[in-house]
Amino acid sequence: MPARLMPSCRLLALLLAASTAGSLSHAGLARAAEPPASSTSSASPRSSATPASLEVARFAAAGIQTAPVLSADAGWLGHLPARVTVPDAQLRFVAAPVSARVIAILVGTGDSVKAGQPLATLSSAELIGLRRDLVQASAERDRAARAFARDQALFSEGLIPASRVEASRAADRQAAALLAERRALLQLAGAAPGGSAELTVKSPIDGVLLSQQVRAGERVDPATTLFQVARLEPLALEIDVPVALAGGLAAGRAVRIPASGSEGRVIAVGRAVGVGQTIVVRAQLDTRLATLNPGQQVEAEIAVPPREGTRPAWRIPGSALVRLAGTDSRPVVFAERNGRYVVVPVELISGSDQERVVRGGLDAGDRVVSRGTSQLKAALGPGSGD
Repeated sequence: MPARLMPSCRLLALLLAASTAGSLSHAGLARAAEPPASSTSSASPRSSATPASLEVARFAAAGIQTAPVLSADAGWLGHLPARVTVPDAQLRFVAAPVSARVIAILVGTGDSVKAGQPLATLSSAELIGLRRDLVQASAERDRAARAFARDQALFSEGLIPASRVEASRAADRQAAALLAERRALLQLAGAAPGGSAELTVKSPIDGVLLSQQVRAGERVDPATTLFQVARLEPLALEIDVPVALAGGLAAGRAVRIPASGSEGRVIAVGRAVGVGQTIVVRAQLDTRLATLNPGQQVEAEIAVPPREGTRPAWRIPGSALVRLAGTDSRPVVFAERNGRYVVVPVELISGSDQERVVRGGLDAGDRVVSRGTSQLKAALGPGSGD
């Protein structure tokens, strides 16, 4: 390279190096000015530590209504739908033993009855056949018994072999068994003494006549149910419990019906889940049963074990509980505080459509939105609905 060109090349190299350094410095400053990725994601109000809220004044004309929160007994699962039933061991169905016509009904639904008390009188032509069979079986038994006695005497004299005595003994035993069967059938039919075609249907246990399926003058077939008799102390209770609230339930837990004051205990917890995502918890009621009737629909409560460190429980209107997208389906309420409707996450304990029991960040003086929650969810922005 000519000597006169050397200073120009050196100058050009210095200018290029300075330009590259300036560009890198500017890019570094630009990257430093950009917010980190984590700060961008935390800018969302849903993931911020500050709960979402709306100004009360914005909804003055929207018809928003609020209700106070009330203290609840957190030791009980409440507002559980339940049905009063009769334990299977205390229930009896009385059926017609033979084909017959109902002559008379001697009791009425709701009457208290004793074991062996007549419930109805029936008339059946089959009784005549049963009595005839009994007479024939009795005569056959007499003949077989005499034959057996005669063969025993002949055998003792050495006139007949032992095999003939054994055959007579077997025939006598068969005749005795047939006679016992005929007597049992006639007794099971409830036949009146003598040669009458009438029979009496009796109560098998002490209890109350729950139902009557026939009337006087009707014809009935064998095994047709005539009456339903039950002993009503104690009573059973079938409680529908949501699967999400069934954890910790076990046999022995206390059960009560607030409306009647009846009390009892859990005897079994079902495992099959119904269409309403509930399981059946069976309980036995022992006290204050006078106002309860089989088939009655009631609301029951089940005692649950206390959990350490849990927040107080509150009763709120059922319509106050909502779910917002992006909260993992956790229920929330809108609490009115300092001129704003604040979203407060809660934990559902129990309840019905009218009232629910929850735990969460609520206080005794709070009021929750009971009407107009849909407007508030819409105002929070897209994706806030269920």
